[in-house]
Amino acid sequence: MSAIHAVLVAEGAIEPLAMDDAEARLWTDCELASLVEGRFSERVDPAARGAELRATWEVRATRDGVQLGAPHAGARYVVPYWLTQEGCRVGTIALSTGALGGAQLEVSSLYVLPAHRGRGVAGAALRRADGVARAHGAPGLRVLTPWTWQRAVRFYLGLRMWVAGWAHALEFTWRRGLPAHDIEIGDSEATFGVVVDGRKEHLIRASRDGDRLGWVESPRMEAYRGERPDVARLGPGTFAVALAARGFPLLRAPIRSEDRRRARRGAPCAGEPEGLARAIELFEAVDNSFGFDVRAPRIPGVLYRAYDDID
Repeated sequence: MSAIHAVLVAEGAIEPLAMDDAEARLWTDCELASLVEGRFSERVDPAARGAELRATWEVRATRDGVQLGAPHAGARYVVPYWLTQEGCRVGTIALSTGALGGAQLEVSSLYVLPAHRGRGVAGAALRRADGVARAHGAPGLRVLTPWTWQRAVRFYLGLRMWVAGWAHALEFTWRRGLPAHDIEIGDSEATFGVVVDGRKEHLIRASRDGDRLGWVESPRMEAYRGERPDVARLGPGTFAVALAARGFPLLRAPIRSEDRRRARRGAPCAGEPEGLARAIELFEAVDNSFGFDVRAPRIPGVLYRAYDDID
């Protein structure tokens, strides 16, 4: 992980954050601006309105009004950097050190300043970090984002990242061995497949059936369970998130007992559309309990109970 960080710094993709108080405050202001944008859908410029940003939003945009910690405080596990492009600071990013858990490079605190939006900055940074990570032996890259941060969800789906789970947030990933996926969603029907040697292989077809989800897996999907189990395991969850972001239902008509057995054998926090429906209800209930402005699509069949009413 240290080598990955060093290469990205040497290439000028990222710049270490100094210990200077003013720099640390600006970096934290960017973190707060990201929370405001994600939780209230309001864009503010931390570079121009730092003091006003803190006075207006620090209590509202953080859970229980808890102040954001100093960016260097968790350096044993994650290191903060400036995101740079052509020698100019364009945002923030933090990279994992590998001290906790998996071998993937984890990206967090990814934020692009408003003046530098629309230039592909974030996508380019993620692709470069993923490339360097794989070149140094890591299997790939992952980034977590809340379901309720819909702009971020659509952004990561647009990069053709896969969804590896949703235990506490949506986990998007690129991994060695996973091909690019291809998702097409219309008003009433949608398809999911993978691109192999420039050719799309169809794996799942979905449709709206009233407030139920029609879901048909192709014979090729069954073959993938033996040939490329990562595709078969992550494909349904990735497709389910993309469908939910477009307001498709996630609850299917009663499924076969063999499908239920397979779902139980799979990861408890990924894979099945019904599992995502349960997670979405909980995610939105938690955010609503903190007074955040939730603007996610309404999913047919989800109960949307208050947090205290969810068992």
